[in-house]
Amino acid sequence: MDVVSLKLDLIKWLSHLQDEAILKKIHSIKKANDQEIGLTSEQLEELDRRLDKYERGEMNFSTWENVKARVKSRAKNEN
Repeated sequence: MDVVSLKLDLIKWLSHLQDEAILKKIHSIKKANDQEIGLTSEQLEELDRRLDKYERGEMNFSTWENVKARVKSRAKNEN
């Protein structure tokens, strides 16, 4: 099951869940996760946008060696 399907399945399940003890446990997990990450909602939204872009194959990546070579090249050109 992919992440989107898993989320949708959980949303459907939660919307029908009446067990307060389970809801409180899930809420505690959410609170702990929110505190652990320490990111604003805007930062989390940006991470989600970037993850979506990555999953669609729309991101370009470079090796560390290529990055170092570009930086060195730029430094030489500035001198």
